[in-house]
Amino acid sequence: MNTASAFFMRDFQVAWSYRFSFFFQNASLLFSVITLYFVSGLLEGSEIAALSQYGGDYFSFVLLGTGLSLLAYPLTKAFSAGVRAAQVSGTFEAMLITRATGTGIVISSGMYSVAIACVQLLLTWLIGAVIFGAEFRLTQIPLLLGVVAMTVAILVGIGLLSAAFVIAFKQSEPFTGAFVAGSLLVSGIMYPTSVLPRWLEVVSPLLPLTHAAELSRFLFIEGADTSNVGMHFFALLGFCSLLPIGVFALRRSLDFARQAGSLSQY
Repeated sequence: MNTASAFFMRDFQVAWSYRFSFFFQNASLLFSVITLYFVSGLLEGSEIAALSQYGGDYFSFVLLGTGLSLLAYPLTKAFSAGVRAAQVSGTFEAMLITRATGTGIVISSGMYSVAIACVQLLLTWLIGAVIFGAEFRLTQIPLLLGVVAMTVAILVGIGLLSAAFVIAFKQSEPFTGAFVAGSLLVSGIMYPTSVLPRWLEVVSPLLPLTHAAELSRFLFIEGADTSNVGMHFFALLGFCSLLPIGVFALRRSLDFARQAGSLSQY
């Protein structure tokens, strides 16, 4: 069994041991989608200018954005949380002297959280489309999965930067929390970015979730304007550089901790 599968099975068995929590966590997705559906019913029949470029369907709009937001916190926090838990329990240094690479150990420690977040994202969209009739272009599913894959790569890169900070400084960092909160505010998850005040609207393109949400909507919602697809695609592709940057930072932090002799400290 390789490192990734060993960590995945460990975390799955821990989660499965709390079966009520395991099932309720995933069942709650249905209630979230129902809530979005009822809220969108308030706007049914209304012609809202800010939604016109997205086909005018608020339910499809908010469903795609909310689904992508499910990835943000787990992917940016899973790796640093795994490192911090191992530091506090005193097992981090012990794991690093095994045959597995330090980078592989840290990345593997977050793979279960990444997998669960992706499953919840797909379940959210599936429930919205099949049960509540979200107006999606089903022919664009492969392209949408490509957007999800790029988004996962970007968020994992940010998560690895967070883990590198924890390894180097032995404390949790505050930046990913601010990133997630800022993304929920200005990335157009619940509402179009066009409704933001000008001073906030200019911040929106600086966050990768903005481009992920916009690109998924332009590709997947029936009747959406596709004229800006290229711009958001290349912006999202540029943000994918965060993944190799995160891997590099993680390796450097491990080297720094080894040289400082601080791997066993917390």
